[in-house]
Amino acid sequence: MLWALNALPNIGDTADPTVPIPLPPAAAPPATFPDLADVEETFLAKGGDFLVAELDGHVVGMGGYRPDPDGGAEVLRVRVHPATRRRGIGRALMTELEERAAGHGLTTMRLDTATNQPAAMAFYEGLGYREVGRERQPGWTWTLVYYVKALAGTPQPSRSPASGGGT
Repeated sequence: MLWALNALPNIGDTADPTVPIPLPPAAAPPATFPDLADVEETFLAKGGDFLVAELDGHVVGMGGYRPDPDGGAEVLRVRVHPATRRRGIGRALMTELEERAAGHGLTTMRLDTATNQPAAMAFYEGLGYREVGRERQPGWTWTLVYYVKALAGTPQPSRSPASGGGT
């Protein structure tokens, strides 16, 4: 079900109750997101975490983090089913991920989204994430936007050039 949730569009209406909640199972992991093929190895074995939100037995949200070498965490694959957006599921996922990361001594969370997802940008900014860089590549129709947030009372990192990572 994670693969099917990941395949739902991330752009468009912030909440779309017309999308059926029961997701058809995907036959294979998404080729462009190989980390979802093995969540255990990609997230958990690296000291991170991965959460799944369910509603009435259906997967409606997910997201994870993995530690990075500088003592922070990279947030990846945050998705909320379009039919259940704007109900607090994303906020609950992010809050729990932040609490778990802080509990493991990580000091910051970093993530990225894109300018073609203004609702996601507003969502992360509303959670206290601060923009620290942008990246545009030839052939992209969007700009990647990098965010960071200090955890557990640690100071905010200074603005730095865009660097890798992806959500």
